Amino acid sequence: MRIAMVTPEYLSWGGVGSYVVQLARNLPSDFEVHLLCLRNDRSEPRECDRITVHHLGRSRDTFMSNNQFQLALWRSFRDLNDAHHFDLVHSNHAQMSDLLLKMLGSEVPSITTVHTTIDSQRMGTKAAGLPLGMLETSERMTLLLLPFLRTAERLYMRKCGSLIFVSEFIRDMCIRSFGVGEGCRVIHNGIDTSMFGPKDLSECTARFPMLDGLENIVLFSGRMIALKGIATAIEAQRTLGRRDVHFVYAGNGSSKQWEEMARRAGLDRSRCMFIGPVSYGDMPYLYPLASAFILPSYSESFPMTVLEAMSSGTPVIASSVGGVPEMITNRRDGMLVPPMDHRALAEAISTVLSDHRLARSLCVRARDKVQANFSASVMARQTAEVYRATLEECS
Repeated sequence: MRIAMVTPEYLSWGGVGSYVVQLARNLPSDFEVHLLCLRNDRSEPRECDRITVHHLGRSRDTFMSNNQFQLALWRSFRDLNDAHHFDLVHSNHAQMSDLLLKMLGSEVPSITTVHTTIDSQRMGTKAAGLPLGMLETSERMTLLLLPFLRTAERLYMRKCGSLIFVSEFIRDMCIRSFGVGEGCRVIHNGIDTSMFGPKDLSECTARFPMLDGLENIVLFSGRMIALKGIATAIEAQRTLGRRDVHFVYAGNGSSKQWEEMARRAGLDRSRCMFIGPVSYGDMPYLYPLASAFILPSYSESFPMTVLEAMSSGTPVIASSVGGVPEMITNRRDGMLVPPMDHRALAEAISTVLSDHRLARSLCVRARDKVQANFSASVMARQTAEVYRATLEECS
């Protein structure tokens, strides 16, 4: 069975790119995967023989590149399909990367995984309370073009045939907002638990020499955008007031405004470090260096970084938003805090750093949970079931 996986994001911007890679690698052997994506400046991993990558352009900016990809996909899809005879198209929302295909019609059946919605993103961005000029391009454009994007999204969702949702939260939101999703599968995101697992710390510090010798590292990994709660994290570190705690921020996008915010809060570069983008292959060696991983987001659906940290043996502290409570049970396999509450975040960080017995128990239970419920193999097996059921319905 030949699957065309459609996404402009391929190990470049965030969780959707990771999702596509893990799914493609772990599908059963009778599936041949064609990734239709954008080329980025990062080194790409070697893929197995049954995965073929088709670049339809180059990734530069998360908002404009997605729009360019929609047009490139529409122009090239017929030729690609004639050459490879796809049985199924698998796309991802909220990118709506196959919007033109859905609007103009395609003879190939499709499945859409819904990772988030326009309104879910908007709510997270607005909760940050930052002026428009301080927002990342994609966040700013989403707010400016909100009426148009909402209309396009509503049309898009009505054109979707078979749907997969990454969390109960996002399915319930789509049922309320669009009247779609009732009875559709929720398949939680999954990760490679052998890739994200215990590592030799000397190998980790060899890849991140700037962190060698630092203790009490609190790690954030994700896009450098407002809805991720970076402002809350900075305020939490200021509230902690401990010079022996080092916050490290890794992720795509400009960190300039966040660095300036940290300096205004009195946090120097030795205690509040922004190390920029980290390749997907290096991320498994970053998590084990941290004493805690934080994701203080104002909006999330089912974040891959939380699963990666849980699997890597790093205690996780995350906002209790969206689908996060579907992956973390508070104080059993992670810590949940209210969003936008820097004092609660600071208190949870202090607890994890000081209570080593609790931190250890969180790590053990978290890895067990990810291996049992959120592995890439589980996700791929369940997705393959949807593929086969969709094709049976169309035959």
